Amino acid sequence: MKSSKPSLLIAALVLLTSCSRLPIALHEDITNENDRLQAAERQLERSQEAFDSDLSQGPDLFQGAHAPAEWKARLRSDREKLDSAKKIQAELIELARRDRASSQSLARELLTRERQLLETVSTDSQAVVAVAGNWLDFRRDLPSHLDNLRRDYEKVCDFDLAPIAKDVEQADDDWPAKKSALDERLAALRDIPKQAETQWQATEAIREAASSGKADGSQIATLIETDEDLANDGTKMASQAGELQSLSGQLYYSWDKIVTDLDDSHYGRDQVFRERIKTVRTHFIDVASKQVETTTDEHWVNVSEPQFRAIQDDVGMAIAHKDAGLFDSEAQTTPQPAGFAYIAPESQGSNQYGYWDHSSGHSVWTWLPEYLILRELLWHHDYRPILADEYRAYRTAQSTGKTYYGQENPAAPPKYGTHGTFTQTHYADSRYVQRGGFSGSAYASHSGSIWSTARTEPRNQPGVNNEGAGRRFGSGAHPSSGHHFGRSGGFRSPGRRFGGRR
Repeated sequence: MKSSKPSLLIAALVLLTSCSRLPIALHEDITNENDRLQAAERQLERSQEAFDSDLSQGPDLFQGAHAPAEWKARLRSDREKLDSAKKIQAELIELARRDRASSQSLARELLTRERQLLETVSTDSQAVVAVAGNWLDFRRDLPSHLDNLRRDYEKVCDFDLAPIAKDVEQADDDWPAKKSALDERLAALRDIPKQAETQWQATEAIREAASSGKADGSQIATLIETDEDLANDGTKMASQAGELQSLSGQLYYSWDKIVTDLDDSHYGRDQVFRERIKTVRTHFIDVASKQVETTTDEHWVNVSEPQFRAIQDDVGMAIAHKDAGLFDSEAQTTPQPAGFAYIAPESQGSNQYGYWDHSSGHSVWTWLPEYLILRELLWHHDYRPILADEYRAYRTAQSTGKTYYGQENPAAPPKYGTHGTFTQTHYADSRYVQRGGFSGSAYASHSGSIWSTARTEPRNQPGVNNEGAGRRFGSGAHPSSGHHFGRSGGFRSPGRRFGGRR
């Protein structure tokens, strides 16, 4: 019987050689990208020819207008981008010729940059030709475009700001610290119709000349530019009104985004990184009376590997927190133990959520009844009283931009985060822990029943929400599939009603 060693050696050499080269698929991508480069160059040439043709058809229309100079600059920029793409393609061809596996990462990066450049060149050059053609169309059909001009003007002037002004006025009363920011935005909104009116009146004589067929090229160009301005004003009006309404509404919510699980599974040939995020929101229905409604929902979210690694130590932590009375853009993004952000400094003594109780020989944070449901959701339904010493350590870490994990000293095990004693108890059934995510910790417990709990959650596809509608707690809550607290017919503790007026 002949030895199989030579054949095995040949197979190993073939495998080793193939592993030292660029993947075949990457070679194909580089070839295909060269075809796209040539197609983009032809497209740019056609756009330039069409643009030059449009300008030659209406020299009196374009002469003296500002837009043509801008269009020419855009086409020059597109040409420069195409030249950059050519240089990148030359690098890619050289990498393909060398055919080294070590160049794979660089080749993929260059391909991405080249594709972005070519997409921009194609899209922008065609947009330039389209807008130049629109100018010629305006002059060909003046009556129709004059009607459009009037409609754009009326759309801006008839925009109803009353509901937004009412929301801003209420928010000014409830959150005085934000009055200046909100009022400034509202004033800017109210200025848009005034500016539109000024433009409309300034073109009255030109509109009359155009209606009677007596407008020259420069006058028609003025009407076109006015129409573009008014159309942009209408879009800006709707956009800024929506933003202002959203900002006013954001002030009435506090929220926390808590990492409850992590997963880095393979789906086919792809490695997918996911975070399971529980969002706890408290809506202030009536600020003066502290009437609130708390809701919670949980979702799996696909993230990049760097995002995944950045919070790998933060299971059970709030990776973002926003207080009521602040905009979403002002949220804290340094990970912190869930719930600590609601506690008042000792020097302050109390806030809308609770107070420091000094009657038991220790300073202990005490939550007001309205926020007990919030407390339970933040602490995963097992709240442990927070003593002043622990809160001081948290504030010290927070003041330096560091994350507080609850270690009494550098050698002690952390209390919070992925490797924390609190987390071991409360998140032992998480997918991350079940797959050994905690085992690398110096504080991990490898015996006993802590890690033996089976994961009952079905394995869903990446990025799909594993839960239905979120749960809602507190007065004013609408029926949902979750549990209800603080409403007629809901759960009540003896002598207490959560979420309603006191």
